[in-house]
Amino acid sequence: MSKVTIKGTVDGKRVPSRVFEEEIQEAVRQGARELLIIADGQHGIGGRIWPRPETVKITVEGPVGQRLGSMGMFGTEIVVKGSASDDVGWLNCGAKITVLGDVTNGAHNAAAQGILYVQGSGGARCDTMTKHNPRFDPPQSWYFRDVGDTFAEFKAGGIAVVCGVNPRNPKNILGYRPCVGMVEGIIYFRGPIEGYSETDVKLLDLTDQDWQWLTTHMKPYLEAIERSDYYDELTSSIREWKKLIPYTAQERAKRKPFKKTISEFRSEIWEAGVGKGGIFAEYITHPTTVLPYITTGSDRRYRPVWNNEKYAPPCEYNCPSGIPTRRRAELLRSGRILEALELVLRYSPLPATVCGEICPNPCMEACTRAIVDEPLNIKGLGKASREAAAPKPKEKTGRKVAVIGGGPGGLSAAWQLALEGHDVDLYEAEEKLGGKLEFSIPRERLPQDVLRSELDRFEEVGVSVHTGVRVDKERFEEIYKTHDAVVVACGAHRPRRLNVPGAEDMVTAYDFLREINTGNPPDLKGMRVVIIGAGNVGMDVAAEAFHCGAEEVTAVDVQKPAAFGKELEIAEALGTKIVWPKFTEKYVKAEKKVYFTDGSSIEADLVVVSIGDSPVTDFLPPSVHTDRNGWIEADEAGHTSDPKIFAIGDATRLGLVTHAIGHGRRAAMAVHALLSGRSFYRPAPRPVIPYDKIKTAYYDVCRGEPFKPESEANRCMSCAVCRDCHMCEATCYYGAISRQEYSDGSYAYVVDDALCIGCGFCAGICPCGVWEMEENI
Repeated sequence: MSKVTIKGTVDGKRVPSRVFEEEIQEAVRQGARELLIIADGQHGIGGRIWPRPETVKITVEGPVGQRLGSMGMFGTEIVVKGSASDDVGWLNCGAKITVLGDVTNGAHNAAAQGILYVQGSGGARCDTMTKHNPRFDPPQSWYFRDVGDTFAEFKAGGIAVVCGVNPRNPKNILGYRPCVGMVEGIIYFRGPIEGYSETDVKLLDLTDQDWQWLTTHMKPYLEAIERSDYYDELTSSIREWKKLIPYTAQERAKRKPFKKTISEFRSEIWEAGVGKGGIFAEYITHPTTVLPYITTGSDRRYRPVWNNEKYAPPCEYNCPSGIPTRRRAELLRSGRILEALELVLRYSPLPATVCGEICPNPCMEACTRAIVDEPLNIKGLGKASREAAAPKPKEKTGRKVAVIGGGPGGLSAAWQLALEGHDVDLYEAEEKLGGKLEFSIPRERLPQDVLRSELDRFEEVGVSVHTGVRVDKERFEEIYKTHDAVVVACGAHRPRRLNVPGAEDMVTAYDFLREINTGNPPDLKGMRVVIIGAGNVGMDVAAEAFHCGAEEVTAVDVQKPAAFGKELEIAEALGTKIVWPKFTEKYVKAEKKVYFTDGSSIEADLVVVSIGDSPVTDFLPPSVHTDRNGWIEADEAGHTSDPKIFAIGDATRLGLVTHAIGHGRRAAMAVHALLSGRSFYRPAPRPVIPYDKIKTAYYDVCRGEPFKPESEANRCMSCAVCRDCHMCEATCYYGAISRQEYSDGSYAYVVDDALCIGCGFCAGICPCGVWEMEENI
């Protein structure tokens, strides 16, 4: 759309400000990005234009009313060819406003972002109550000549520059009583002044950093106001410039300007007027000790405690593999990218396979960030570790460990034991490693190249892999004798079957999925498939049945189906029907029907049973106890009734792949303790930090941005762990909090009890929930 002209007077009649603004907004909605405004005193010109991909440029001619560019947004640029009235840039939210003339009272009042360039002078009360959100650039206000009275009153952030060129008042370019109540921000000025609020601000010379900023930003300012020929004059000497900055809260507390202590007031003023002891002197027999209204030390009711890492972040607490995602994000934020991506390999050998592809990611479900927008993309972080190099194993110990089973649990245990320096023999009955990762999970959910690339890392850590070796009693006895410890991770590969007529004509889910993954998919074109059991494995069967040509797929269950996550989404998207409760009575293959105890039936060309699996443990010696269902009895660290044998994963109980990986790591730690001659000790898990301790208000909504590990790490809220932001230190009015750094590079924030009043501001402001108020007992 070409340049649009909007006039403030039409047919001799002035257009009301409200109508005038509607015309401007409509022109922008219709695609106008360059507007010429012929004003006639209308208010609010150029404000509240919502940001768009392209910059909206507005040129204003004629008499301008109040609040030009008020609530201006990012992407709005306004140029006024002349002077402007009161409150230019009021509540500016990002607009760039250039006034080729003077501005009157209240310019840039309460601005939070954006830029105001003034070619002339400013009136009274300019730059009052400006503020700065540290997530954005500070607002800037530039005045070429001088400013009027009460400048920068209650200024709470932002940068103001007063150049002092040909000022109206050559003796005082900042006007009467500037900076009253100023608490944040900087004022750079060049020229004489007749005072400022010494209670609130201090006068300083510019530092090299100040000068660098000023000279760099001076050029675009002078170009914008058409005064570039003044650049050399204004930047000829740093000594011509001064700055005013506010005292910090700690400095204010130490200075205590114009204040007397209670004791001083009593002796110097009160008793000087009414006599010693005052009007109640004859009744006072006790010492006149001052009891402080605000107490410190042991008199406080509560005291702040820096409980760094007292709690577990929700992501780590809910990850069965124990992956410290918060620590990974911290490393990424500090630029240690390779270290961050390799960190996860200390906890799981398969981050891209599991975290990145097949895991339902309970860590993401628990992520505090979801309260603000969406969880941290931990799945993406897992994928990013696919090409990470394996950690270097420790020096060889000379101890030998056997791991039976090359599924997720066995791979995890073998990996961790190899990293500890032990010689590891990994036995797998199949010709390929991976267990159910290789033979049961559909390729759609787990690309083969991802799994293969991560399995290749096992050679890097020195695991001796023996595939095609089925362990029976005789071989197990040999392994037991020749190794210092044995980890049983044989998985659960014996499918459970229904005890109903026709069960012999049903196919098990394990066999069905295995045939597909080994390159022998059944031809189900036009067939109707019924799946008995609607868990996640049943959903995988349903999806694969459709891929093999099935016309209809129905999954039935005796209770509310346990399926969830991606498996359920894929199956339902393909058209799977889920019916419950249904108790199977029989399957009549000749009739192609499954009958249920409620009298109903479903037509079925193929029936797949998916009601779970159990382990095959007949190779184990009697010293290893199993329950009546065949599960090996083992504790959380894999200890069995035989001190030399450990059991993990689906051999002990069914669970997610991530459970097996976590179980494998814990068992490896227990084996390492055994071989090192010490007792295995695992600290009690830390409690998860309550969500209400995290200050979500500090974080902006971020959605739809392309995934990058570094930028994703910035979204992490560092739950329960200090981000070293210094906010507690800066907030403490009495300077009771200080940061101490130790020789090993660690740090801590400590409290001076003699200064602390127990107000709780530190706990209230801490973004990460680290500070807590405890009873001062």
